[in-house]
Amino acid sequence: MQVCYPVLMRELITIAGLFVRLGLTAFGGPAAHIAMLEAEVVGRLKWMERQHFLDLMGATNLIPGPNSTEMVMHVGLHRAGIAGMVVAGLAFIGPAAGLTLLLAVCYVQYGSLPQVAPLLFGVKPAVLVLIGAAVYKLGKKALKH
Repeated sequence: MQVCYPVLMRELITIAGLFVRLGLTAFGGPAAHIAMLEAEVVGRLKWMERQHFLDLMGATNLIPGPNSTEMVMHVGLHRAGIAGMVVAGLAFIGPAAGLTLLLAVCYVQYGSLPQVAPLLFGVKPAVLVLIGAAVYKLGKKALKH
């Protein structure tokens, strides 16, 4: 099998761009991540059919580990093979790992910040709404089939 490297590189750059963006903006846990992933790869980009996405989600639920990261890697594998899987996984995990490291350094440097508590208190309800909407949307689609 002959691989066209410029095409593969363009595809890997596209995958990296999508998953870095999702890694930076996907808050709310695996349900919210998967809902955003589904909106992108099934809805906007049309990389796969909804039923295939749901099948991958079923397979992901059978194996241990972080479901949203596994789904991202499944999508990368589907789109560009092993290289796509590796790029998708690293691009999705990288922003969260970097942000966590940055927050840890800031916490150690500045200690606990009581001024931030009201901000975090306001974020919790928004995250719960995102998770609820994702579960409702995916559950409704899964129950149809």
